[in-house]
Amino acid sequence: MRLLMKFKSLVAIVLSLIVCQASMFAEVIPERWFQVEVMIFKNPQLETDNPEVWPSFSVVKHPSEYIALQGISEILTANSETEDEEGSKTPDSAVELEAPTSEKGLEAFVALSEFERLMTEQREKIDSNSRYELLFHEAWVQPVPGRADVIPIRIDAGERFGRQSELQGYINLYVERYLHFSTDLHLIEYKKSNDPFSLIAEDTSTENTSAILKPFGGLSLLNADSMSNSQITRKSNQFYVSVQDALLQEKRKMRSKEIHYLDNPEFGLLILITPIELPETTE
Repeated sequence: MRLLMKFKSLVAIVLSLIVCQASMFAEVIPERWFQVEVMIFKNPQLETDNPEVWPSFSVVKHPSEYIALQGISEILTANSETEDEEGSKTPDSAVELEAPTSEKGLEAFVALSEFERLMTEQREKIDSNSRYELLFHEAWVQPVPGRADVIPIRIDAGERFGRQSELQGYINLYVERYLHFSTDLHLIEYKKSNDPFSLIAEDTSTENTSAILKPFGGLSLLNADSMSNSQITRKSNQFYVSVQDALLQEKRKMRSKEIHYLDNPEFGLLILITPIELPETTE
């Protein structure tokens, strides 16, 4: 009996030492920062019938908290609403968080210059092929957290219609033994109308009237106030109503320093994740 008690005490001491060593090790783990580069582009129009059936009205699910990239370029056209007009790209329930700063002084989620991007060859191929249309190409640095601490990164790109972008949604990047990347991105096609209530009637001049009418089904535009702000947006007296929402929703395990490709029939995404060696601090 006494021998058993001694054995239990020894086991308890060993376990406590293991826990202490683990906690000490956790405290000295350095920050893991990466340069992330993402390129998103429209795919060429399919010459055959598209096997995918996309919903007509967009439903972008917004998280309670997100990070927004700073210093990115936007494609502004005659359809775009100015920044000082009322309205928002995201609902009030989604809170934009401040970007973290590295202990070594790195600023996270701030767009890098084009000279700091690494996918120059891929960008040149996209630009040289008129069948593709570039929607988004940015690079930034960030810490990559564990799965439990990941915060979605907001993507707003492509042409703006009123206050809404044609490409919008969120991406996630986290570490769980390996790098993991997930997307919830929407490529939304908007149709312009002076009055959204008569949108369908205005399309009777086209040859594909029946194809346009079908996606709307029994949806009523009379209750537009309760709809998502990405479904109906406006600029002055012009309304833009979503008529197609192509979704890229994937999860992928990643290797750093390798270009990964995700796509659907409507648009594709290239991503390159490169580790950053932080400089040693001097006492």
